[in-house]
Formats: sequence, C-alpha cells, structure tokens
Amino acid sequence: MSDTLSQKLSRFFNSDKFPWLIIFLGSALRLVRYLHNPSLWFDESRNAMGIISRSLSDLVPPAPDQTLSIPLGFYMLEKLAIQILGYGEYALKLFPLFFGIISLFLFYKVSKQYIRPKAVPVALGLFAVLDPLVELSSTLKPYTGDAAIALLLYAVSYAKEKNLNAFRSVLLGALGAAAVLFSHPAVFVLAGIGTTLSMSYLIKKEWSKMKGLSITLLMWGAGFLVVYIIFTKPLLYNFTITNDSIFWMKQKAFMPFPPMSMSDIQWFIDLPLRIFSFPVGMTFTGLAALTFIAGCAAVYSGNRERFFLLISPFILTLLASSLHKFVFSQATILFLVPSIILFIAEGTGYIREKTGNGSNIIGIALVCLIFIHPLAWSTYHAVKPNSREEIKPVLAHIKKNWQEGDVLYVYYMSQFAFEYYSKYHPGDYHFDDSDYVIGQAPQNWYATYKRNEFKGFWDPAKPFYQPFTDVLNGYTMDLNKLRGGKRVWILFSSMVSKEGIHEEKFFIYHLNSIGRQLDFFGHPGVSAVYLYDLS
Repeated sequence: MSDTLSQKLSRFFNSDKFPWLIIFLGSALRLVRYLHNPSLWFDESRNAMGIISRSLSDLVPPAPDQTLSIPLGFYMLEKLAIQILGYGEYALKLFPLFFGIISLFLFYKVSKQYIRPKAVPVALGLFAVLDPLVELSSTLKPYTGDAAIALLLYAVSYAKEKNLNAFRSVLLGALGAAAVLFSHPAVFVLAGIGTTLSMSYLIKKEWSKMKGLSITLLMWGAGFLVVYIIFTKPLLYNFTITNDSIFWMKQKAFMPFPPMSMSDIQWFIDLPLRIFSFPVGMTFTGLAALTFIAGCAAVYSGNRERFFLLISPFILTLLASSLHKFVFSQATILFLVPSIILFIAEGTGYIREKTGNGSNIIGIALVCLIFIHPLAWSTYHAVKPNSREEIKPVLAHIKKNWQEGDVLYVYYMSQFAFEYYSKYHPGDYHFDDSDYVIGQAPQNWYATYKRNEFKGFWDPAKPFYQPFTDVLNGYTMDLNKLRGGKRVWILFSSMVSKEGIHEEKFFIYHLNSIGRQLDFFGHPGVSAVYLYDLS
C-alpha cells in the first residue's frame, strides 16, 4: 500500500536533509535583507564614522567617544573589510552577514549536542526565521558576532569536556582568550562554561579533567585581563559617567538588586515578556514563556550539566547589569537568544510528548502557533524590509534640486548619517563643506556622542544640567542665523522628542514664523527635508 502524504512528510521532516533545507532558508533570508541595502540609521552611521575615521592605532586606548557596544576585534574586521572593498554599506555590513550565516551552522551543531533529536528541527527553524536574528545580520552592529561566538564556545566546550588533554586544553584556552577580543559578552559565556565544568569535575572527582580545565581557565583569565585593561576598562568608565548610562536606566536595562520597591519587583515580572518580544522575536510571548519553562525543566531533569551550561551566562549577565556594567536589554543580549531558543524547542517537544495521547493534533497546533508570526514577519520583511531612516532618497532629492547659493542645515541627530554619505559613501551624495552647517545640539548630546567637543563634562564632581528652555532657545538662535537665505534646506533624520515636544515639529513651527516653505520631500518624523525661503 502506498504511503500517505502525512507519512511522507513525517519521513522528510525527520530526515537528514530537512535541517540543511532550514539552513538554506535562513541563509537566503539573511542574504536577501543584506541585498536590499537600506540606508544606515543613526546607530549604524555612528558606528560607520567611528570605524572609518580611526586608524587601528587610534583604537587602543579607546577614544572618549567610542561606543561600548563595539569590541576591538569587530573594529579590526571592519577595517579589513573597508580597506579591501571600500566604504559602501555592503562592505560595512559584510561581517555581520557572515556571522549571521555561520551561526546557523553552529546552532545546528549545538542543538544536536544539547537537546533531544526531535526538538532540533523546531530549534533550527526558529533560529532561521526569527526576525531579530535575520535583521541584525544586515545591520552594522556586532551582535550577530556575539551570538556566533557564544555558539562556537558551546560547541567546542561540549566536544572537549569528555577528553580534555593538554593539547585540547590549550586549544580551548586560546579560543576563549580570542573570543573576548571579538565579543564583550563572551566573558559571560566563558564564565558560565568554566564554572559549570569546574563544579561538575569537582563533584565527580574527575581530577585529570580538572587539571586540563585549569590550563584553559588560566588562559581565559589572561586573555580577559589583557583586553579589559587595554580596551574594555576605559569604555566602562566612559559609559558609567556619561548619558549612556542614564539612557539605559530609563530603558530599565539594569536589574534592580536587591529589589526595594514595587517597581523593582515589576521589573522581574516584565522581564520574560520583554525578552521574548525582543530580541527573541516571538509574538505570543506567553506561549514562549510557557515552552521556555517546560524546556528548562526537561533539560534539567535530563542532564543538569547541560542545563547550567546554557543558563549560567543568563544569570551572570543579569548580575553584571545589576552593577551597571552591562546593558541587559534589546540587541545587547542577542548572544543569549540561542540558549533561549534551545529551551523553547525542548519545551515544545516535552509538551508534545506529554499531551500526545496517541494524537498529534496538540503538538502540531503548538508548533504552528510558535512559528506562525516569526515565519510571516520574516517573509514579509524579505519582500518589504523595514528601514528606520531612509536618508539616501532624501539626499538624492536635495542633489537633484540643488541650486547655486543654496545652504543645507543638518539637524544635529542627522550628522553622523549625513557625514557618512557626504564624505565617504561611493554614491552621488557629496556636499562641499561650504554647502552645509551642522545644527546646534543640547549639551548632553555632546557629552554622549561628541565628548571631545564638550571638555567641561569630564569633571564628574561637577555634573551639568541644561534647562529644556535653554535647549529650545539654542535651536531658535541657531535657525535665526540662517535668515537672509533665499533657499535653505533643512535636513531631518533620527528624530527625538524631549519633555513631550517633538523637535522636528518645533523646528518647522519656528521656520514657518520666519520664512516660507518652498519644497518638502520624505517622511516627517523619520527622514525628511524642507526647503525654505528665509529672505
């Protein structure tokens, strides 16, 4: 009797070919988003300018305005890319794409090591299509590298734990020492792996393995100390005393420990749903939380060592955030997403097994609910990618309609993107220095992003405060300098609101009071340009 369709599908889903089809799909989704090539938005353009404008010798020690999120190794890879391929977005985003694709292969290996075989396709499928993992693979940020390095450490540590001779101990030690150069959160993964394996070997009295692991741990510690002293420590100091820390406090990115109020307790209640929403990318966050808890219980009951290998970096990262040494929010914790997905997949399999009762309906429904939104979003964004600030068409419109004598005023939050596209991008977006002026910014903006231009900030004993009325007066005085110009372009992107006032609307309100609008192009509040007669 011929096989039914369900039997054929079941055999295919359980075959060795199916995971490779998933990896191909995940790679294709990442490549398509990369090829769409949207404009660099604020964070990306800031990173691009930091990479392009500095030589390798300028990176150590780090400059005061270098961002904490970018490790030294990522700077080195980016410098290599632009020296070979030029300053275009494809070159700048090449290594995030590489890490995004290679992490698919690493995740497949790790999932086979850490969870039950029937849960592997679910885990790999989620890792392939979850939108934050796909999007960040074409974003000029180091987070896909963090995830790839975490997976590499998991894969190698698991493979070496059973026979940790001297050669393998040194090899694993060198890999871990190099990891902290290319990924800041790798230290949490290494600390979790080291602590878990040490406790396991000591409890089991496996002294030969403990001896080999000691060599590895010493090398990890030495590598961390070198990178910390020459690069990470100055960045942490800059982060602690600047507005970066204040911004993330408002975003509730630091664990309140010990909790002292109801709002602190609410932080812990909200944490799982925030994480499952982003950076995991699950829409049904309650279902994700349920399967995650079930997965934790299943892995713990099956192999406690694997459970602690996966969960310990999560705990250590939370503790670091409570000390304001690491931002536990959004894409900075992308390196934890592989572990979370493994628990969700294992929990899905566990629930399917316990609720089957001879029927697969509940299991199929559960898998469908988990995949329906991630797959839909990834498919939609493959066709119509989300772009935060599409500034290239706006600059092209200015160039097309530019007349001799025109002046371009660049809103202060737009300056990184403008400088990148005007000075370095190979496209036709160039403006001479005499064509434009960079707008006045609030003092706290200079303290965060252009610290060399605000020397007074560097006395922590004398904190500054700038009243918001002074900020608005600064904007109006800055715009008044443009009076007399017959054709003045006003460029906006990366818009912000302060104390309930949308800055673009405030600018336009004042411009309408001193001049006449001649032209407009773009999307208000996102990326736009206005042409005014201020004569």
